[in-house]
Amino acid sequence: MYLARTEDKNGNIHFFIRESYKDDRDLWRARDLFDLGDDPERFICYVEPRGFYLDPDLVDEIDRNATKFSYNDLESLFWPFLDPYIRTTLEGFSHGRPRGKKTYSRKRIDRNKEREQLREALSRIHPFDRRRMLFLKFYQINLEPMIDEPFPFLKILLEKSRDEIEHTIGFMEQEIRPWEMRGYLYAIFDIPKRFSTRMSRFIPEAQELDLIDSYFLKELCALCQDKTYLDQGAMETDAMGLHPYLRKYLILYFDTFFASKGAGYIGGRFRTHGAYRSPRAARPEDTDYLDLMGISPEEFKTIDKDSLTRIFRKRAMELHPDKGGDHEKFILLEEAYQVLMRRKTW
Repeated sequence: MYLARTEDKNGNIHFFIRESYKDDRDLWRARDLFDLGDDPERFICYVEPRGFYLDPDLVDEIDRNATKFSYNDLESLFWPFLDPYIRTTLEGFSHGRPRGKKTYSRKRIDRNKEREQLREALSRIHPFDRRRMLFLKFYQINLEPMIDEPFPFLKILLEKSRDEIEHTIGFMEQEIRPWEMRGYLYAIFDIPKRFSTRMSRFIPEAQELDLIDSYFLKELCALCQDKTYLDQGAMETDAMGLHPYLRKYLILYFDTFFASKGAGYIGGRFRTHGAYRSPRAARPEDTDYLDLMGISPEEFKTIDKDSLTRIFRKRAMELHPDKGGDHEKFILLEEAYQVLMRRKTW
């Protein structure tokens, strides 16, 4: 069981209790067990002066529907919503309990064999998940020396659906402080490898912002089409463009990295840093995408990919929800950018 936190386009938060399970094809999937609404604390029943228990109806419902049920595991999901005074009291009590002396013995274990077994199990973790966990553990942009190490803490990601992994990591990401977010995004999207010839590759501030933009968007789009990332246990969605799991990173990137002014006009043409490619026309069905980007079909024929990226960045700043922009248009803008970039590639 795990706690899932969702947010609608108006910023309203909603909580669910979900579980990961294996389907008939032996693949991990995710399903809802209970809808907690916007206030999970209403299912906590307090007993004065410092006790509590969970709503019996909720417990019965979870017990009936869960593949595996443990009251202690269920109770732990509500820990963040518990009254702070009671939580502090119970934490002190549980940590202060005397521990009995272990008297059992165990067979001698081949440590090298154990390490290789762990390495083999952890090799199934997606590289994006591994990078996120490593940064959240060590807060280092340079993950190269650690990326292949079989750290035991990575086992938390094994035997879980994609949805459970995303919510597990999502709750951890809430601990990242604002000034650490730039390094986090730079590291987890493996941008340092793009600057492998530079001694400064682990310093985001030392790189060209246009290049970081380009590499970030390529990695983001590749993840959205990566079957090993999304196919196994991703919650179904009818959303177009980026999957909801990845949308937050697009918004966080704009919050964190965008500092330049974007594209401008010089003599009636878009400013660029390179030669123009041969003209490529947009298709009639691309009209909505061009309108969203603020480009006419004639202008689209003459601009190159670098200029299109700068226009995209400028429009994204205008449509960013935190700046009063339209949330749905902000998400659709990314789809427009992908489609129009493909037209320039063909």
